[in-house]
Amino acid sequence: MNGNHRASHTRRSFLRGFSFTAVGAPLLAYGANVVSPARTPRIGYYGTTNPPYLMNAFLEELRAQGFSDGDNVIVEKSDSAEKAKAMPGMELSFIVAGSLPSALLVRNANPNMPMVIATCPGMVSNGFARSLAQPGGIYTGLDELPPGVTARRVELLKTAAPSVKRIALLSTTPGVGGHEKQHEDAQTAAQRLHMTVKVYRAPTIGDVDGALAAIASDGMDGMLNFQGAVSIFKRQAIVDFAAEHRLPAIYQATMFAEAGGLMTWAPDLAEQYREAARYAATILRGSKPGELPAKYPAKYFLTLNAGAANKIGLSFPATLLAEASRVI
Repeated sequence: MNGNHRASHTRRSFLRGFSFTAVGAPLLAYGANVVSPARTPRIGYYGTTNPPYLMNAFLEELRAQGFSDGDNVIVEKSDSAEKAKAMPGMELSFIVAGSLPSALLVRNANPNMPMVIATCPGMVSNGFARSLAQPGGIYTGLDELPPGVTARRVELLKTAAPSVKRIALLSTTPGVGGHEKQHEDAQTAAQRLHMTVKVYRAPTIGDVDGALAAIASDGMDGMLNFQGAVSIFKRQAIVDFAAEHRLPAIYQATMFAEAGGLMTWAPDLAEQYREAARYAATILRGSKPGELPAKYPAKYFLTLNAGAANKIGLSFPATLLAEASRVI
């Protein structure tokens, strides 16, 4: 059994643990109270591709909201396939999914499992909400694809590197709608700025290296990385590729700039996980997920990496430096 198959198998085993014990539990029926008052509630945290600091941000905020793991709530955590394999079957009130891939896996394994999704490009298009204001159903969370965010990334890249004409759109979004919306917005912005765009899809971790090789082969002179847990997991390889090929690039999360990437236009990812904890606390107090409005991140931040710019022969203009929340 190869590594990818083992990882897939262990994810399925973990999720089956949720499915087999939770489907018949009365506290999971939509329309019933989510938390049983007769015992300490158990919730799941599923984020196998996410850095540990995001889970820590979630747990710290959950504690600040009055729910301490191991005290008045039990958080069953899976931040790796190995840990998931070792986890026994359990009854859960709901799951906090760290990303769209995690949320899709949970829903496929158990469509009756309520969820809070910490970051999802396309809550409505992926079927997790009827609308952001009134999700309905059994899901809520944060939609990391507000109108205009992709176009703004294209504009910022052009400002940083005016000579860029052909942008590679590295898309690692696995669901429905997020990729299409970002492609449309990027295309519109690129045409306005007299550039062309070409999409390179990599919906799984195993697809990323091939997509990068194709970008190099096609001679693209700029890159925009669509959001997705897959690219976060592969961020160092993506950043190193851009540096090696002297490719100006803009990324989806600040951790890319911290890893050596040129620039990011991104929300505070840790704050999204803290917001997921606030959702979780509200549900633990008796609310239903579908009653809680989904939302966009409150603010996006520009982070610039001056060292990365120097390596590829760029100098950030004063307008970008003035706008930046942080210069590395």
